[in-house]
Amino acid sequence: MRKKKKPPVDTRKWFRYQFFGSGAVIFPKENTVVDTTIANISFSGIGLYSSTPVGKGKKVKIKISFVDRKGKICEDFTEGKVDWQKKFKNIYLVGVIFDEELNTVNQPKLLEHLTWLIDTFNWPQPYKDKRISML
Repeated sequence: MRKKKKPPVDTRKWFRYQFFGSGAVIFPKENTVVDTTIANISFSGIGLYSSTPVGKGKKVKIKISFVDRKGKICEDFTEGKVDWQKKFKNIYLVGVIFDEELNTVNQPKLLEHLTWLIDTFNWPQPYKDKRISML
């Protein structure tokens, strides 16, 4: 008799937010850049859409570009590792885990914008543990 497969358990501690922007994925060792579109973002990782494969396990630097509430194009950088990649029709869905969580020292514009989005649209606070409110 076959065992029933257990449904996946979400162990993420940060909420993911839909986010409109682009991410230039930079491969420092290969000196190449892949342009992507941001699907979602959390304080510990980012989901991307890419027209080319990125490569699971690779260390990357990401330039995150977005339009802030004043209509200004802003950019911040973060680093991480490609955690997963799946092909879907003619695009690749890519998940990157950041080396360190987003913070006001390294990503001030991005964090300010995320804070504004969370407050303006009454999105859930970033940390899933309701006892802690980060913003």
